[in-house]
Amino acid sequence: MIDTLSLQEAKVSSNVENIVTTNDELYMGAAFNSYTAEAKEVANYKDALFIGFERLKEKGIISLSDIEEINRPVNNKMHLIRTNLPNFQSDLTRIANKKANGEIEILYTPPHGKELLQKLLIDMLDYVYDDDTYLIHPLIKIALAHYQFESIHPFRNGNGRTGRILNIIFLCQKEYLSYPILYTSSYIIKNKNQYYNLLQKSKETLNYTEIIEYMLNSFKHTAHKTLHIVENIKGMLAEYTNEDFINELKGQKTLLIEMIEMIFEKVYVRNADLVKMGIHRQTAATYLDQLVDKGLLTKEKVGRDNIYKNIKLLELFEGEDKNDQ
Repeated sequence: MIDTLSLQEAKVSSNVENIVTTNDELYMGAAFNSYTAEAKEVANYKDALFIGFERLKEKGIISLSDIEEINRPVNNKMHLIRTNLPNFQSDLTRIANKKANGEIEILYTPPHGKELLQKLLIDMLDYVYDDDTYLIHPLIKIALAHYQFESIHPFRNGNGRTGRILNIIFLCQKEYLSYPILYTSSYIIKNKNQYYNLLQKSKETLNYTEIIEYMLNSFKHTAHKTLHIVENIKGMLAEYTNEDFINELKGQKTLLIEMIEMIFEKVYVRNADLVKMGIHRQTAATYLDQLVDKGLLTKEKVGRDNIYKNIKLLELFEGEDKNDQ
């Protein structure tokens, strides 16, 4: 379930950056390690998310070098902190907007110089972690740290996705989350224009109240949304593993339950996945075909293999995607 939800967060966060893929492409790629270019970008986000979470579990905090490692999978240029200098105009990093007439409007020029960027990031981390010096509510700290990270803009690419990953990692560090499964980017993409407008307004006015309120609302909204998704998945899993349903199937009950639990983890499965569980190939096909007859799975031929898809789980996610539009 953690893998399933983290891929959903990865998908929506990538949508913010106009990297669009379908649930079908995403889960097919995850199951068989064969991605479209767009789905691979999304999978990279999930990898980055778990890099951050593993570093947090190891040390209780994340460091400057950990942030660089989080950025590595989502950065198709250089994952290290920017080294471009302000006196080289041709190499400046700028946040810009392309107008309808084709003109480029410079909205913001972030700080430059590696030493300065490192210092600003360390200051940001100190602010989040030092609860004795900075007596601020942890959620407000995380909201301000997000604004600060996006303002520092320390990498040449992937700053938005890295910043949204840090939100989740900080929520785990402050023990609001046990696992990095909050579906935070769904709120941002639904309110994308407001998000960018508030980032810009805060820079111009130095008043951070509205961006803090926006981020707090995003945490609240997505906490309810993620809980709703988790409860739906648990309810579906309970429905298809309860005694009455299992008794309608032919086969060893323990293996049938293990198989159904795996289907809710992987979304896409093949006979070979069940063979790895110790089920004979022909028996595996029989088990899976029964779930096709029950309406849980669909079956299609891909190459020499039959691919089984958890259509109920995908329908759940498609419904959530429509609600976010």
